[in-house]
Amino acid sequence: MAMTKSVTVEELAEHLRDYLAEVREGTTIEVVDNGNTVVNISPTIIYPKSRKRLADIKPGPRPPNLKTDSLKILMEDRHGPDYDKE
Repeated sequence: MAMTKSVTVEELAEHLRDYLAEVREGTTIEVVDNGNTVVNISPTIIYPKSRKRLADIKPGPRPPNLKTDSLKILMEDRHGPDYDKE
């Protein structure tokens, strides 16, 4: 469960390294100036990098030839099912 801590601009400036360490551990810091929140400092979610390059990805099998008009589907989606019956 993420925790939020509220600090003033002055406190943040005085103890910046300490607060950044808390952010790295998962705490969100709400920075307040004259009673108003001016910024929230939140931990960044770091996703592991994929080892696959786009050029290494092989496409799957092609679907069977469907007798579907993609433009008709798009126009019906935008204008309703009675679009073609005008």
